[in-house]
Amino acid sequence: MKSSLIFAVLAVSLFFAGIVQAADTLIASGHPQYAPIMWKEKNTITGAGPELVRLLFKDLNVTVKSPYRGDWDKVQEEAREGKIDVLVGLYMTENRKAFFEYSSPYAKDPVVAFVARGKGFAYSKWDDLIGKKGTTTKGDSFGQAFDSFLSAKLTITRSPNVEQSFAKLIKGRVDYFIYAMYSGLFEADRLGITDKVELLPREVCVENWYIGISRKSPYVKYLPQINKKLGELIDNGTVDRLIETYGSQYRRSIANQKPRRGTLQR
Repeated sequence: MKSSLIFAVLAVSLFFAGIVQAADTLIASGHPQYAPIMWKEKNTITGAGPELVRLLFKDLNVTVKSPYRGDWDKVQEEAREGKIDVLVGLYMTENRKAFFEYSSPYAKDPVVAFVARGKGFAYSKWDDLIGKKGTTTKGDSFGQAFDSFLSAKLTITRSPNVEQSFAKLIKGRVDYFIYAMYSGLFEADRLGITDKVELLPREVCVENWYIGISRKSPYVKYLPQINKKLGELIDNGTVDRLIETYGSQYRRSIANQKPRRGTLQR
């Protein structure tokens, strides 16, 4: 009887220890092609965003894991359902605010229109895109204002990934490709097509990067502490250093991975 009681107590202790361990492990993920903020590396999302989230939760004794969970649409859906606690980089829209609590902004991100080299056109305002064929990637948003304009006024197709968007552009199937400037330039370099694309001279918009915490996550209660720590990391230059460091890391990672010419997907 005594040994049975000991085993029962031990089992209960292990059960509750497992609950505590699970509760202290935060799942953070993000877009697989948005270097230097976030990108897929093997089965992990790495970049300045995941590293920043780890720093923000360090003082709270929370372990952060950042697995690759699929394309951006799937990752957002899992976060809306609470299967992912945090999105490490997110633009703000009214629709997303229904599912996520946003941190303070931590970096600005210019969004541009890529065009095939030599195929640029006059562009000074959004209306100049009307009547032309454009593309962007599935699940991407570019802020409330431009999203609304895009939906109402533009002819846009959605590609599964950056490779296919650039392929459409180079083959003349679309006139422009809307994407974040820094991430798009990184991906063009990775694909070996920097000599085949260029940017329209004026930005489409400039969005802020935020950390999005799922409203269904138990970690949403820490948002005030997160914002306080985030302010400190911005003020002391840590966020800028992370972006620079991971930008350099991504350049090194793609240096030996550039595909041969003609390998873009159709």
